[in-house]
Amino acid sequence: MKGLLIKDFFCLKKQLVNYGFIIVGVIVISVMFVLSYNFGNIHAGFAQVMESEQYNETTVMRIARSAMLMFMLIPLACTADVVNLFTDDEKASFYKVAASFPVSVGKKVACRFIAAYLFIAVGVAVDVLMTVILSLMTDIISLGMFCSVIVSFASLILMYISIFILLAYLMGSKKITYASVIPLLIGVAVYAAANFGKLNDFIAGVNDNALIELYDQATEFIFHQSYILLIAAIIISGVSYFAAVYIAGRKRGVA
Repeated sequence: MKGLLIKDFFCLKKQLVNYGFIIVGVIVISVMFVLSYNFGNIHAGFAQVMESEQYNETTVMRIARSAMLMFMLIPLACTADVVNLFTDDEKASFYKVAASFPVSVGKKVACRFIAAYLFIAVGVAVDVLMTVILSLMTDIISLGMFCSVIVSFASLILMYISIFILLAYLMGSKKITYASVIPLLIGVAVYAAANFGKLNDFIAGVNDNALIELYDQATEFIFHQSYILLIAAIIISGVSYFAAVYIAGRKRGVA
């Protein structure tokens, strides 16, 4: 099982190298943004628009927090790209070799999930590092909010990857693109269904501020109710694992 994990991380080697460059860039840009927000051009620009009453303090804070959320999301969003775990095995016909290993289907599938979990853990570690740095430099988002954001984003990525791995086993490596897109469509559909009323009001022109209200609702949820996303992620991940084991067991030679 350890050997399978090592093999999976070799499949992710290219992503890890690119990931390193992305992370350095994100950290540098986020620090530059905070410094500019506190002392530089961004600070001067926000002060000017507030004086001209184009934006109020709430709007300015919403814009600044949006930028911070984007910086926090990027390191974890990059960890969602685990397609190579399946495509590399397909190219090398590794499934034929894996079938002869004295390892159960459950453990083979578990290796996929564990490799993805460890990749997410790397993203969480990067976000924690950014949290320590940025929380000392700004009060745009408090330390507690930073931590809640990490839990929320990690939970969303965990849900995405769990469903993706399940679909990859179900649909096969040749349809891996569909497996990577469908979880996103499911997420959008669930969010749209949960907020159908406000979206309908915006489309119908009844409430022009509906999108802003949805944004504020989403950020408040991320900041203060991340535990709900975490519980949902754990449940979805568990169900996806057992379903993937069942599918891999029925489709011999795909684990």
